[in-house]
Amino acid sequence: MENKKIDDLDRHLIKLLSLDGRMPAKEIAEKLEVSAPTVQSRVRSLIERGILRVAGMVDTFKVKNMLVAIIAIRVDDNGKMGQVIDQLMEFENVAWAIAVTGRYDIFAQVVVTEGIEWMFKFYEEQMSKIDGISHAESFMVTNARQKWTLLPPRIKGWLSE
Repeated sequence: MENKKIDDLDRHLIKLLSLDGRMPAKEIAEKLEVSAPTVQSRVRSLIERGILRVAGMVDTFKVKNMLVAIIAIRVDDNGKMGQVIDQLMEFENVAWAIAVTGRYDIFAQVVVTEGIEWMFKFYEEQMSKIDGISHAESFMVTNARQKWTLLPPRIKGWLSE
């Protein structure tokens, strides 16, 4: 994985956009004491280099039947962790999957759009297809201070297809 350098201006720009992705370039320019064209070219460069993506986020606590679950997973062979993460990311409702240290090997965030009973279906029809998982445990998010969630790009049940 290539490590891409950013400077302090990029960092401040990213911070402002993380607070409000729709903040106008003129307002950002005023806050950072640079020109609006500088802001626009920096944003374009960050996006083109794969460092920044501006996206809409959802407060799942305000949407009926939308819940977030964190799944903690142990794999039976550490050499399969990358493969398990790749397979998880192919599921429509998985927002992210990460390798971690500690008792579990992988955490994944799942956005539930059809109520809690959907989790059984998810385990039975999708998780069961992944080879190498020795244990999985779900945690339903019941409250959060950071409530905004980026929806998975291929999520089903959210938009009428």
